[in-house]
This record gives sequence, structure tokens and C-alpha cells, in this order.
Amino acid sequence: MNRRSCNIQWKNTSKNSTILQIYSRGLEYALVSKNHEQCHPFVFCKDFLHDVLYSTINQKPISIYKFAFNPTEDHLPCLDKIRLLIANSKDKKFASKVPAILDFVNQIEESLKIKKSTARTCSNLPEIYKNSGVFLFEGSKRWLQSPPMISLYSLLLRVGICHTVGDSFSKTINGIESGTIKPYQKKDSHWLKKSNLALAKIMRIGDRRIFNRDMRLNYPSQLDLEIVHNRLGIIGFSTDILYNAIGESVLVPAWHHQL
Repeated sequence: MNRRSCNIQWKNTSKNSTILQIYSRGLEYALVSKNHEQCHPFVFCKDFLHDVLYSTINQKPISIYKFAFNPTEDHLPCLDKIRLLIANSKDKKFASKVPAILDFVNQIEESLKIKKSTARTCSNLPEIYKNSGVFLFEGSKRWLQSPPMISLYSLLLRVGICHTVGDSFSKTINGIESGTIKPYQKKDSHWLKKSNLALAKIMRIGDRRIFNRDMRLNYPSQLDLEIVHNRLGIIGFSTDILYNAIGESVLVPAWHHQL
């Protein structure tokens, strides 16, 4: 882990109970600008991350499930590389889990020939995070290139909390799916299983052969926001791989032209 700490310009970090999310506790995420400004409130549901990117890339204000982002008013997320805050204000031992997350994600990045992510401690913490810490993960732009990739990255960060440094990433994934390793967050075993087809395809042929090099084409402006939120992440991509195999229509046909 990078020993240099990082100062963040925080947005309102008070718990926003009005946002409708599948989780009300656990790992929290927030995207960060190139100037280290927090772009939106911390969220438990990782699907809001690709909503913010969709809004930024298409210059469209969004509002969904009582979460709002306006690219003309809010700080814009960095698009040159992924900059993502993670935290869990309820976990006083969260800092001790970061090395395992890094080892797990870095192994997958090495397999995909993606530049390895790094993590830094945030030093100017809001009161609610002083016992748990907040960490800035920085990595390749490829994790931002499409909704399935940012969705996968944020899922892998959560799964990596249960990883043992030195074990293979596949051992950790198989252990969570089989029930021999307890997931950090409820339902992560289920989410991993539902992502299997997409993860296998990405690992087999690589993300650069699947997703368009022009990021704008991976966040189609014509798609309704509710579809983007609910069906364009890693699980939706996995579902569409199955649909494509049986000749059904898919949301982004260009993602399914490869063998």
C-alpha cells in the first residue's frame, strides 16, 4: 500500500438514508475528481457508480432512487484513471483488510495485463470515519471504460476483503461461491455466481476485445437511466451473454461480437 496519505475535499458524508439501496451498511463507495474532490455522497450500492459515469460522459443530470448527480454542478469524476474511495464506518478493523483487497485485485489485474491498482490512506477524515479510515484506490482507466468494468471492479474490492494474502484469486472466488469462505457482505456469493459468465469472458479474451475503445459508446446515451442502473452492470452483462447465446436481443450488441 502506498505510504503517502491523501487529502480529499469531502462532499456531505453524513449518512444519506433517503437514497434507496439494497444495502444499508457495509462497504461504501464514492468516485473522486482529478483534483481529489469527492464527487457524490458515499453509496452502498455500486450501481450508482456507473450512473455517475453515464451522467458525466453524456452530460446529463440524473436522478434515480433518490440519488442525484448533475455534471454541471457536482465535481466530475476523474476519467483518466479510476479514483475510488472505499470505507466502512462501522468496521474499526477496516484498515487491516486493505492489503488483502489489493493482493486480490492486483492478481486479477496481472492476469488481464492491467496496471496494478494502489491504495492510499485519506488523512483529513470526517468524524464518522475516524475509527475506520477511508482509502483512495487508484488504478487503470480500463476499469472505467464500461459499466460492466466499473461494476466488476467495485464487486472485486468487496470480495477481496475476504481474501487471504498469498492465496490465488480463484481460490477466494471459489471459496465464497461454495460457502467455505464467508463473504464480507450479504449476497456476495449470489452476485459472484450471477457474474460468472461475464467474468469468465473478460478473463478469457480480455476487456479490450469486448468493450469499445471510445468510452462514450459503452455508456449509450439513448438508454433509459433505469436500464443503465439495473441492467448494464456486470450481472446484466452476464445475463446478456446468455441471451446472446440463445439468439435473444441484448442491450449493447457490440459487446457480444467476439468469440
